[in-house]
Amino acid sequence: MSWPRIKTVLLHSWYHAMHSPETWADLVWFTFINILVFGLLSKVLGQNSQTFVSMLMLGYVFWEIIRVAQYSVSISILWEIWAKSFSSLFITPLTLAELMVGQMISATVKTFMVFLLTAGLSALFFNFSVFLLGPMLLLYGMILLWFAFAAGIFITGMLFRYGTNLAALAWSLIYIVQPISAVFYPVEALPASIRWISYLSPVTYVMESSRSQLSTGNVNWAYLGLATLITAFYFIASWRYMDMMYTHSKRTGSFARLGN
Repeated sequence: MSWPRIKTVLLHSWYHAMHSPETWADLVWFTFINILVFGLLSKVLGQNSQTFVSMLMLGYVFWEIIRVAQYSVSISILWEIWAKSFSSLFITPLTLAELMVGQMISATVKTFMVFLLTAGLSALFFNFSVFLLGPMLLLYGMILLWFAFAAGIFITGMLFRYGTNLAALAWSLIYIVQPISAVFYPVEALPASIRWISYLSPVTYVMESSRSQLSTGNVNWAYLGLATLITAFYFIASWRYMDMMYTHSKRTGSFARLGN
């Protein structure tokens, strides 16, 4: 793996972002509007209960980490496909691993920027600071970030296999996770018959532990250990799937058609 080639991917991503109004709309404008809507809605539903507002805003701030990181990884591949330049990237010595590592680094930067925006707005307008979680915030954020990477890599594999017919999944598939992962409410709010599904998502453990820390001051280390293991499994499995679909697309010739 070559750092100069990864740096080239980062520069490519930077130049694209600087000249892409669509990217800024997706990452900044929608985030700004949504956090205002969520915050105002939480104040109304919670009848000015700061605890209710804090829990809902915590869920939104953490969800944006997942959304933005996953979006940034998978949509970057789509931009190349739509620009008819994807397959030509590999005429160079660039490898798939270097491309994905570069996109993950780029996604981390974008996610951090959006995180600061959501954290700042929630503190300014709704009297909730996610930094109350202290050093644990870094661990929570890392688990969510790597889970988002796993989702983005899996979607990239699907694009290799099925092409742009599934392009909409690049920004929509992750929302399957949201209702079952206790993002805005405790697991107990789910119907008992499907509650077990929630525990297949590492997001559930992060949200349950972070809410517990805010309300009681206690960190559920067992939950965080499970979240880390599940995330690692999903990441490895997603990378393996992407690699298999990449090989399959090259063997069948569909890879070349992605850039044409």
